[in-house]
Amino acid sequence: MTLRWRLSFAFLLLVAVPLAVAAIVVGQGVPQALDSAARNRLAASLNGASALLSQTCTSARLAAEVVARQAAVGTPAAATQDVVQLHFATYAVVTDTQGVVVARSGTLTGGAEPAPVDLGSCTRGIPARSGLSAIADSVDVTSPTGRGLGSAAVAVSVDPALRHIGAAADVDVTLLSGRSVIDSTLPAAKARRLGASASALPRDGRSKTVAGMLAVTADAGPGQPVVVMSVPKPSEAGLEALLILVLLVAIVLASLIGWLLARVVTRPLSELSEAAARVAGGDLEGRIAVRSGDEVGRLANAFNDMTDELQVYIGALESSRDELRRGLARLGDTLSSTHDLNRILGVILDTAIGTTRSAAGAILVSQEARDELQLRVGRNLDSRGVGANLRIAVGEGVTGTVAATGEALRGAVADLPVTVSEREPTAEQLISVPLRTGSGVLGVLNLYDRVDGQPFDDADLETIQSFAGQAAVAIDNVLLHQEAQRLSVTDGLTGLGNYRFFQQTLAREVDRAARFARPLSLLMLDLDRFKQVNDAHGHQVGDAVLVQVADRIREEVREVDVVARYGGEEFVVVLPETGEEGAQHLADRICERIRGVPLRTSAGDLDVTVSIGVAVYPDHGDSPSSLVRAADQALYAAKGDGRDRWRIAAALATPH
Repeated sequence: MTLRWRLSFAFLLLVAVPLAVAAIVVGQGVPQALDSAARNRLAASLNGASALLSQTCTSARLAAEVVARQAAVGTPAAATQDVVQLHFATYAVVTDTQGVVVARSGTLTGGAEPAPVDLGSCTRGIPARSGLSAIADSVDVTSPTGRGLGSAAVAVSVDPALRHIGAAADVDVTLLSGRSVIDSTLPAAKARRLGASASALPRDGRSKTVAGMLAVTADAGPGQPVVVMSVPKPSEAGLEALLILVLLVAIVLASLIGWLLARVVTRPLSELSEAAARVAGGDLEGRIAVRSGDEVGRLANAFNDMTDELQVYIGALESSRDELRRGLARLGDTLSSTHDLNRILGVILDTAIGTTRSAAGAILVSQEARDELQLRVGRNLDSRGVGANLRIAVGEGVTGTVAATGEALRGAVADLPVTVSEREPTAEQLISVPLRTGSGVLGVLNLYDRVDGQPFDDADLETIQSFAGQAAVAIDNVLLHQEAQRLSVTDGLTGLGNYRFFQQTLAREVDRAARFARPLSLLMLDLDRFKQVNDAHGHQVGDAVLVQVADRIREEVREVDVVARYGGEEFVVVLPETGEEGAQHLADRICERIRGVPLRTSAGDLDVTVSIGVAVYPDHGDSPSSLVRAADQALYAAKGDGRDRWRIAAALATPH
């Protein structure tokens, strides 16, 4: 990360952290404030509703007493009409001592007109009639002499006044009879949910969250309608989105401002860095403009003085071949720890070309038989008549002679004691150095012509020879590492792949078969009664039997097939691009080949047979483990059927 970005990031942190803290504080405090405000509104509306209900109860009581007196001294009909017409009550009714209605006036919501006892009573605790959106009360009608004449009841509507209180406090009002909704300013669905949860509301004036709303109740008395004042529960979603938006905008602005400030601060340093890069590239003539007398200006002056000193030192460094050799030795030590052969060869060749300023170069490596050299890495060989498939026999031309003798050659091509092969690159000057270790010559390093047209000298040869020794060690380490890798997946007795090699191969082939929808088969083989061979003739004879069986299996398979020793006397054969029919045919051939000719051992000729289990992907298994399991089960089936035969695995059940 550059200094400019670090400064920008630091400025962003200075701004963003306080903003984030403020957002958290606001995000925590505002919802609490909104909730408190909502509860205060409910409390205010509750006080008004409670006062209204109390006043309405009092009004109903007084109106009922008026109807009772007038009915006692006058006519009941006139008494009920007067109280309704004067708007003291919404509905009034008078009954005799038998409960028969004598007179009624006004209307009620909720259907047929009820009897007085059904209408309810604030003072007597008589439950109100379900569906009645009014406060009711009743009194006895007595004559002036004290004789009972019946009863009078009135109902006073509370709906308009309650709605006014709700509108003034910005709350919703709902009248409930039990859980039934009498009337509500809420939508019908919300009102029903509130009614269903009404039993959870406390009657002590405290607000509570029910059905997604804050609600509080006002109770006129036993049996009377319950008034519920409610407001929507304050939502924090919008606040959170707003806070996040404000925070993001602030972060973007802080990032922009921070970047601009960092640019102003780091611009002189960038100029200094660019000048340093030019010096690193070899341009020692460049100078940095000194724009100020501050620390950056003093640094620019010091840098200019440094480039002057460098010009002096470089002249001395160019003449110091010993220092270069030590550097090459260190490079060789580094290369010796790398196991990528092509990369090592590329580094070796590029370093040699750069050290001698050669125009082209090549590294040829001995093949396994050590009778031929093959081009592994080359630079600028296309114009010299050489392709990527260059091969030189040991003893042929300059390269082959150096490989055969182990002695380096240098000089003009025309003056060399060896004739250049027509297959070698064309050149006027060359250096050919063997890459030699204690085990022999591993390859040859060739350099062709210097870019300045000068001939290679003894110093060049000495430098490359010193470097070639380190390079040869690095190459030898890689070859040893590759051989160790090969041995790690090879069975030491039979030369087949071992169990680890089999696991890697089967996993790779199952993946390929799945990807390209190609067939794949697996054979699992087990020598019949092999324990008897070991018990009767000893383990050396048993090992000889395993080796010969492995050879016969190897002779029956194709080049693309993979044979491995699974363990003990068990072998496996992986058959890419092979279906069930081909696998069965091969299993039959292997059984015939093993039983057909006795095995020659130090204990005499031995008749040996094998049992084979056959599994096919994906019919018998859709993973490496399931395929091995299916082949193993088929192998045991072959054993159970008498040995010296093969059996095919059972197909997977189709899921329903």
